[in-house]
Amino acid sequence: MLHLTTPSQKRLPMINDPTDPKEAYSSAIDILSRRDRSVKELSDKLVQKGFAESAVSEAIAKLSAKHYIDDVRMASHFLASHLSDQSLTQLKFKLMRRGISGDDIATAIADLAEEAVDESETLRNRQACAVLDFLKKKRYDPEDPSAQKVLASLSRKGFSYDTIKEGLALFEEEQNCD
Repeated sequence: MLHLTTPSQKRLPMINDPTDPKEAYSSAIDILSRRDRSVKELSDKLVQKGFAESAVSEAIAKLSAKHYIDDVRMASHFLASHLSDQSLTQLKFKLMRRGISGDDIATAIADLAEEAVDESETLRNRQACAVLDFLKKKRYDPEDPSAQKVLASLSRKGFSYDTIKEGLALFEEEQNCD
C-alpha cells in the first residue's frame, strides 16, 4: 500500500535512543549539511526532534570542538552576504533572533570591518551603496514631494543619517554623470 504524505506532515527520522549523544551528533551533522546554524538554532532543532538535553549538549560540544559549528563564523557569513541590501541594525536584530550573542555579533562585525579595510572597502561604503541601490529601486527624485518619505523609510530600516547622506551623495554623482 502506498502512503502519500502531505506537505503539512513532516517525516522525521526514527530516533532509536533519544539519550544517545552519538545519534544526536549524527542528526546534527545532517541538519548542518543543509545550512549553517547557530548553536541555539541547532539545539532547539535537536530538542524538537526528540533528543534529550544531555545528548544535545554533548553533541553540540563535540561539534564546537571540531569547529563544525561557530556562532561568530556564522554571523560573519550572514553579515557579509546581506550587508549590501540591509542595514547593519536590521542584520544585528536578525542575528539576535537566531540566538547569536551580542559579543559574537560585535566580533563578527569587527572581523568584517578588518576584511573590508584589507579590500579597501569599508563597511560604511557598502552601506552607502545599499542606500544608493534602494534609492534607484524606489526611483528617487529629490524634486518629488514624496522624496522625504523615501528617506524616512531608509531611516526606519536602520540606516544612520550619515550613511543616508553618503548614499545621497553617490546618487547625485550618478545623476550628474548621466
